[in-house]
Amino acid sequence: MKKLIAVFVLFLLLSACSTNAGQTNTTPGNGGTTTNTGQNQSTDAAKPTPTASDKVNDGGPEQAATPQDAAAAVILALKEDDMATLAAYIHPNKGLLFSPYAHIDTATAKVFPATGLPALTDTTVYQWGSYDGSGEPIALTFQQYYDKFVYDRDFINPETVGEDQIIGTGNTIVNIKDVYPESYVMDYYFSGFDPQYEGMDWESLILVLEELNGAWYVSAIVHSQWTI
Repeated sequence: MKKLIAVFVLFLLLSACSTNAGQTNTTPGNGGTTTNTGQNQSTDAAKPTPTASDKVNDGGPEQAATPQDAAAAVILALKEDDMATLAAYIHPNKGLLFSPYAHIDTATAKVFPATGLPALTDTTVYQWGSYDGSGEPIALTFQQYYDKFVYDRDFINPETVGEDQIIGTGNTIVNIKDVYPESYVMDYYFSGFDPQYEGMDWESLILVLEELNGAWYVSAIVHSQWTI
């Protein structure tokens, strides 16, 4: 009889062990238990971090709602040599025109599309127009042109800013509003640097901004100075 009881107890113990071995670790959840298999975990960690260009494409903050916002972003990008940000603000349809002087020569001014802005390391020599006075061709790499006719002064900290107003004038006929009649201009102006020139060494960097589908873009970057 004792042997039968011992065998019965042993049978119960073996059955209990077999049942526990077949169960999966569980955690309580709403309305029952949830199996921790690892397959229902969030995949957010695997998603790529949005880039600046992604934000532009999905209507993010890089799409400026006002010309002032666009100008602030562009002038900072120019100061920091940030061509990626500059490219994000280039007019999608018209591209970005570079003019070395305030009279835009549409026949010779260089225009780059938003997706074709050169890198500052580009060694290609481009034709940008003609030098005032001599008429010699302006044949420079993008970096050389940038240093001479784009950000040659600290234009983010100008003496004066003309909001939709051209401040610096001289012998050159400024035709920006003729070329871009619906534009809004921001003129970053210095009245001069060396007193001996009595203001003849004034300089401006003019951003020409246009609206498209509720967002503002830069259509032209114009360098302005005293000309013969």
